[in-house]
Amino acid sequence: MSEYSGNIRDLPVVTGGHFIENSTKKIVFGPDGRFWDDYVMRLFTLEPEAESSIHSHPWPHWFLCIQGEGYFLIDKERVPLEFGTWVHVPGGVRHNFGNTGKGQLMALCIVPPEGDVNPLNGC
Repeated sequence: MSEYSGNIRDLPVVTGGHFIENSTKKIVFGPDGRFWDDYVMRLFTLEPEAESSIHSHPWPHWFLCIQGEGYFLIDKERVPLEFGTWVHVPGGVRHNFGNTGKGQLMALCIVPPEGDVNPLNGC
């Protein structure tokens, strides 16, 4: 791979600032040499039955399911997740997501940099 391309499989797993049990987080794009100073694109991989806590925060974020089956609860609406399902979460709206399938759930989630400090506050 070059300095301008790569593969998600080769990115390191983030160990600090990640609080969803039975899951991993990788930074695809973001500040600090990851090509995107204004936002952070994270890849979450959740094992079966893993889920984030219900939470809200002042910033918006964007979520795209790229593998697996699950749900995304936004406000009081439960959205089924499968490949290609996207969700926009406005700031201040309660939400969480989880894996209801038998395999891994993988999703890209974009937040501003302040949203990546603590995923319980920034998903």
